[in-house]
Amino acid sequence: MAVRRSSRRLVQATIESLAEQMRRHYPITLRSPRRIGREAEFPLVLPDGRAGETSRLWEPLLAAGGRVTYDDPARKTLIVRIDVGQVGYEVETGRATAEIVFPPVDDLNQLEAISAPAVARLATLAASRGMHALGYGIQPRTRGSLALMTPKRRYLPFYRALGRPWLHFTTTASDQVQVDLARDELVDAINMMNLLSGPLIALTANSSVYAGRAGRFVSGREGLLGILGEYRHGMTPRRFASLEEYIEFISGQICYVLRKGNRFERYDRPLTAYLARHGADFEQFLWHEHYTWNSARPRVQNATIEIRPACQQPPDEPLAAAALSLAMVEAMPHLWAFVQERLGPDPWPSMIAYRRQVIRHGLRARGPAPRFLAGIVDLCEEALRRRGRGEEKFLLPIRRRLVTRRLPADRAAALVRRGGIDALINGTRL
Repeated sequence: MAVRRSSRRLVQATIESLAEQMRRHYPITLRSPRRIGREAEFPLVLPDGRAGETSRLWEPLLAAGGRVTYDDPARKTLIVRIDVGQVGYEVETGRATAEIVFPPVDDLNQLEAISAPAVARLATLAASRGMHALGYGIQPRTRGSLALMTPKRRYLPFYRALGRPWLHFTTTASDQVQVDLARDELVDAINMMNLLSGPLIALTANSSVYAGRAGRFVSGREGLLGILGEYRHGMTPRRFASLEEYIEFISGQICYVLRKGNRFERYDRPLTAYLARHGADFEQFLWHEHYTWNSARPRVQNATIEIRPACQQPPDEPLAAAALSLAMVEAMPHLWAFVQERLGPDPWPSMIAYRRQVIRHGLRARGPAPRFLAGIVDLCEEALRRRGRGEEKFLLPIRRRLVTRRLPADRAAALVRRGGIDALINGTRL
């Protein structure tokens, strides 16, 4: 009994140390304006809708003077990223998902200025290799499979640990956003951006057609990955009172794979078991946290909050998810007051239930309170207007979806009903 108490005290001390290390990565004072970065994933498909191959883009990117990153720098056998200018082109978990990584910029106008040419280059390169890049959130025809998995060294141990659920990562395409935070905003951002993941999905779902037909989820990306566990992938289960409480929650999750230098080893125990033996190994904690997949999580390398649940957006509305995500962070105090006023002091149970419904039904899901989504969008628009950079215009697609009650996911399903996968490809290609 004394040994167990001693072990618990050690783990608690370790969690406190990890929390302090995380805090130190965030600035005490936030620079102005709050900056935004973007990691945009795009499915690559052949003309008939089958999955394409990101590696076919490497040759023309190298010809453009790109800088190469290898999965194994010593052996240099697998290219995983090529940087051209300010942006990086990367292969995701699936061979047919191309990600564009954008640097942090001051506002959405600057993000648009660097996004448009980078996305146009991706579309041109894909076309030159007989493929289409889609403004869509999932492979429309090809199912996840081991053959579709990019052969990075780390991925096979995760597949062996998780089995079939891991393979859903090989088909999905998100539009993830990174937003600057100050140190004292960190816990609030973890809480609020997870709490608001349901409204974010409700307004950005765009993966309703997968495995060749319209599925049961308007956000197939979130619905299929939910098999990993509702609180392992998705919204956190409660409000965290402190950073220590958040780190304790993350550390209590199963750590599937440990990273030891260039080796990746199955572990399959809670990270707390590792911490009890090895102490406050911050790098191992960050490695484990990277594979918990909550809807929002801190990214200490950039001193940001990473906002994850939005699908890739249609070609004619490319920054809708980025604008909504940035606006939610800017509006956090106002949104928290609004949600509490409508749902009471503990809104988590209502918002967890709502999130489940919007993954299936999108804007057809019954809101947890009257005019709930409209109130959120109003506050987000005000938050962008306060920044004084004219960024509220980027919320126009969100406002239009709210008025028409029609999502990109609804449009995708209608295209397939009328003209099959060909119509979806023609309607979503960049």
